[in-house]
Amino acid sequence: MFILIAGVPGSGKTTVAKELSKMIGCKSLSVTDVVVKNKLYVDVEKDECGKPLYVVDMDKLEELIKGLEGCYIIEGVVVDFVPPEATKKVLYLQARPKTLIARMEQKGYCKEKICSNLEAELVGSYLQMLRGLYGDKVVCVQSDGPLDRTLEEALKAVKCERLPCARWSQEDFEEFSSYCL
Repeated sequence: MFILIAGVPGSGKTTVAKELSKMIGCKSLSVTDVVVKNKLYVDVEKDECGKPLYVVDMDKLEELIKGLEGCYIIEGVVVDFVPPEATKKVLYLQARPKTLIARMEQKGYCKEKICSNLEAELVGSYLQMLRGLYGDKVVCVQSDGPLDRTLEEALKAVKCERLPCARWSQEDFEEFSSYCL
């Protein structure tokens, strides 16, 4: 059984995956860590900030995932390679632009990368793609509050409660515009 945790950089995927795995007794797996550790990539390019960007060998990654047994929480910016039939729930972490900007700046992301991720979040492109693949298994979890509240929502989502996805306010779009445009 797989529980997937997705979201833009800075949404809290790694932290939530590690803590939630302890709470429910699953193993936590970071897509990026697995790809790098097992050399499941065909090339290394540079992202907008000049940092390494791994071009994943999806066949090898899917093969590795199919070989896993037991309960796993798989987190990453991209998790859509996991078969829907093996997936119990997809938690899509959302945070307000102001929170995401602060978190991505703290991680050393350049403005161009921050803005492209903010735009993707506000437009909802990855969330919609996940919904197309996984249907009702996709649940939004607000992650810009205290960790204990985020974990409480994540636990509710795993237990199949429906949680509303954020409706971005005018203030959120203005925050994006003032930072990125």
